[in-house]
Amino acid sequence: MNVVFLGKSTEEKKFLLLCLAKIMSCRNKVVLISKSPYLFENETGIHDYCGIEIVKCENDEDPLSKIIIDAYNFLDVDELISIPEGFAVVAVSEPTRRMLEECTKLASEYTWFQPSLSLILIYLNVMECCRINVRYLDLFWERSLPSFTKITHTHAIYFEEANHNVMIESQFINKLPLKSLSRALKSALRAIIQDIFSLDRKEVKAMFKEVERV
Repeated sequence: MNVVFLGKSTEEKKFLLLCLAKIMSCRNKVVLISKSPYLFENETGIHDYCGIEIVKCENDEDPLSKIIIDAYNFLDVDELISIPEGFAVVAVSEPTRRMLEECTKLASEYTWFQPSLSLILIYLNVMECCRINVRYLDLFWERSLPSFTKITHTHAIYFEEANHNVMIESQFINKLPLKSLSRALKSALRAIIQDIFSLDRKEVKAMFKEVERV
């Protein structure tokens, strides 16, 4: 299965994709394709990170050309590409104004270009006590997208300092200690996996337990 994740490739978005990829690697090979570097060396070509195959594209390369058949391909995309039929499309939206406006603009370009596309929305780093809350984000996205756009699922991931610590530490130890994530984030990751891949709740829970032991 192929999944396109729309939105600027921030450190937080990369960490989210790595966590999702790590969970799905229990089921099948996962390839993460991006023009933005995920590692902290002179990254070119193909690298293995915690059982995830990371493919770094050059700026003039088409990410679709790097797809590997029979693998789960995660495409981290912040520009307009021609998405083939059958791809899942997920917009990762952060609540800062610039990030929010850039993500809604990119998603709008996609839906005007391919009106048949449906979207899954992930609100990343939502602040608990902020007027830019989930309800506000829902309204912002509703106003920003063409009226015919179909949003199938929406997930909100709240900012938690403990998870931010795990993200930063993982960059230095080259591990993804998913066991250290908060219960709320673990629950959100499982729900996102269920909706993207149409998997049973019990199956996803078993996969998560397996990856926590690694």
